[in-house]
Amino acid sequence: MDEALRGANPELAAARADLDALTAALAAPDPAPEAREKVFAAYAAAVERFEALGGYEVEGRAEAIADGLGLGALDGGRTVASLSGGQKTRLALARLLLSEPTILLLDEPTNYLDLPALLWLERFVAESPHGAIVVSHDRRFLDRTTDAILELDAETHGLTAYAGNYSAYVETKRREREKQEARYQDQAERIAAFERQIAALKNKALHTEQSTIHFHYRKVAKGVAQKAKAQERRLERYLAAEERVERPEDAKRLYLRDLTEGALTDRRLAVVARGLRVAYGPATVLGDGRGGIDLQVHGGDRLAIVGPNGGGKSTLLRALARQLPPAATTGGEVSPGDGVRVGYLPQEHGGDPAAGARTVLDLFRAEVVGYEDEARAFLDKFLFSGDEVYRRVDELSYGERAKLALATLVASGANLLLLDEPTSHLDVAALERIEAALAEYPGPLVVASHDRYFLGAIGVTGVLLLDGGRLRALDSLEAYEAEALAGARGGARGAGAKRHTRSGTDDRPEVAG
Repeated sequence: MDEALRGANPELAAARADLDALTAALAAPDPAPEAREKVFAAYAAAVERFEALGGYEVEGRAEAIADGLGLGALDGGRTVASLSGGQKTRLALARLLLSEPTILLLDEPTNYLDLPALLWLERFVAESPHGAIVVSHDRRFLDRTTDAILELDAETHGLTAYAGNYSAYVETKRREREKQEARYQDQAERIAAFERQIAALKNKALHTEQSTIHFHYRKVAKGVAQKAKAQERRLERYLAAEERVERPEDAKRLYLRDLTEGALTDRRLAVVARGLRVAYGPATVLGDGRGGIDLQVHGGDRLAIVGPNGGGKSTLLRALARQLPPAATTGGEVSPGDGVRVGYLPQEHGGDPAAGARTVLDLFRAEVVGYEDEARAFLDKFLFSGDEVYRRVDELSYGERAKLALATLVASGANLLLLDEPTSHLDVAALERIEAALAEYPGPLVVASHDRYFLGAIGVTGVLLLDGGRLRALDSLEAYEAEALAGARGGARGAGAKRHTRSGTDDRPEVAG
């Protein structure tokens, strides 16, 4: 791993290798005086070259970057092949930052980062003296690192630039939509006025023609009818004009409130864990020497489970759902409340690969609803309408699979949702739809997520930090971020870069341990 980090600067890596080799030569048994004098001279030249390349400064920065991205605790002698997927991603990011490019191109850089590493990267990018183009669905990250948004149109593939960060972009889009709606309404009123005028002229001409046989008045009626025809042609030209304003499309929404029966909206107990301990072989994930985890979730609770990667968040949700694998050694107990039906969405909610060839409708009917008309009506609420229900599951985007998984949970009658990183790999449109639906969901839910924007949007009422096998209640998401920021090691260098992107109440959870 150390060699991979050094490889970010090949010239410096070669200088370090020469310096290390000459250092070893100096430590060797005394050679002949002439040879030793040559080694000293070569060593002095190697030191000078290493320092000229900023070697000691770069190595210090490499250590700070590795620490900031959560790699500092790993053995530098480990092979890259032995790292996890997330660790390899962070190592690649560290190599990129060490190379000090004139402009950074970052494609979803926050994937696999826990909050301390994410906050460190935010500071690094925001304070870097270089430019950056960032593709990310982490809206809080965009808010803190960008000063312009480039929106890529999915149909025209054209780019539209918006000044400001993501929140400014959202506000600008809202104002643009309001203006378009106002122009559309003005246009509709103008069209209606045209149509009223045409109808009045036609009625006048018809009434005159039918009420008299006098040549003069019938001629007048014919002239009025011609005016009506002229107005109709004028209206047709107006409707065909390029400047005609289209009505803004309302984004389709998911509705969980209307589809959930028996939601636990009172303070009934939804699930309780007492002395919960989970271990995989010798590695204890939940609990420690002082005891296991105690947790109570009541109706109306909206809890966020936060903490470092590998801290046991997924294991805790699986334990609450009573879906731990056989290899897990458990202690304590987990008990759902009376009438509670648990819906668990795992982190990898792409579905069973064996089900990939089945259609959305077939899979949904097999798992939840048997009648086609009922299944189609339900899926329509989750934005699978018309022939979309006949698409194969393996043809769906990750966001569409997330919607299907959520639809399956709701249709199953679940009234306690346990969601493990539900926003992973979703585009912003899918994110906004799912978070809007969850914001209206009346029942209790427990969500493990690093997405601070998402957790704020769904209105979490409690934040539980899981770290070192222990569970601790925090006052707010802001308190969690402040604590994570204090733990983010390493420093970010530089400032002033230009950034662009494509886009104590009864309601507090009872926690012990």
